[in-house]
Amino acid sequence: LLFALFALVAARAGAKKVYAIEANPEAAERARRFVDKADDIPKGTIEVIEGFTTAINLPEKVDLICAEIIGAVASEENCISTIRDAQARFLKEPNNPASYIPVGVETYAAPVSYALHPILAPPRFEKLKGMPLRVNCRDRTVQLLSDPQKIEDIQFGDPNLPQAGTWNTPQPYYTYTVSADRIASNEKEFFEALVKENLAEEEARSEAKKTATTFSGMAFWPRLVLDTAGEIVVDSRGPLGEHQKSHWQTVVSLMNPTPVPVQAGDTLRISESAEIGKEVLSPVRYSLQGELFSSGGSSAGAAAAA
Repeated sequence: LLFALFALVAARAGAKKVYAIEANPEAAERARRFVDKADDIPKGTIEVIEGFTTAINLPEKVDLICAEIIGAVASEENCISTIRDAQARFLKEPNNPASYIPVGVETYAAPVSYALHPILAPPRFEKLKGMPLRVNCRDRTVQLLSDPQKIEDIQFGDPNLPQAGTWNTPQPYYTYTVSADRIASNEKEFFEALVKENLAEEEARSEAKKTATTFSGMAFWPRLVLDTAGEIVVDSRGPLGEHQKSHWQTVVSLMNPTPVPVQAGDTLRISESAEIGKEVLSPVRYSLQGELFSSGGSSAGAAAAA
């Protein structure tokens, strides 16, 4: 009923007409009953419409769109195709950032060590078929090896949002340097977790050190910017990727069947692209390519797709 709550907030804030659109028939019916109970809202102010926004028509153009169509990778629910359609058909000022809440969404990414990666070694790894893992943003089995970087920046008022087809990130690749400070911090986190699981300290220390000096893959999470000034934001993780409570999950894409040993100073070069479907229900497919350069000069490749 989240979208029904949004509709009530808008009506109580002075909106003369609110169209609340919900694709799920049962949720739409519950929303109608929920709205009908709001006796402080004039009847007819909120109209609940069942269907996908791309498949319905409105009798008029609107001033504002409020949408929660954001995935753990910001674009994964095909918000780009949805917003492109809304720009063309629903808004009075489609290229005005103030016509949207949120104004824009971002995706951040960082290389990680994943403590449970060894459990997913072949033959289990093959069963994933390139699909990523989804973990709670507070899950401390996932630890960052480097500071995060922004790889998606989707502004809903952008007149040049990507068309269906291949969408490449703004940079051809992103470079991450494995941090000595993060390895030390991660080793401590892993050690404390293992001790809590009643592992002997000596064994826990050895296992923590081994895990903290491995690369499992890339982690992704979203950030929402709600206002044009960029002052009201929703972070699913902290500014440096810190663990915190979030409505969204962290996506972890394993880029090798088994953890890859790394050390401080090693460099990861990661490229990412997305294939955007024409239909809203078409899943966005992401491809990752990576290369690890050791501080000693050698390199090794890795790839992942989801």
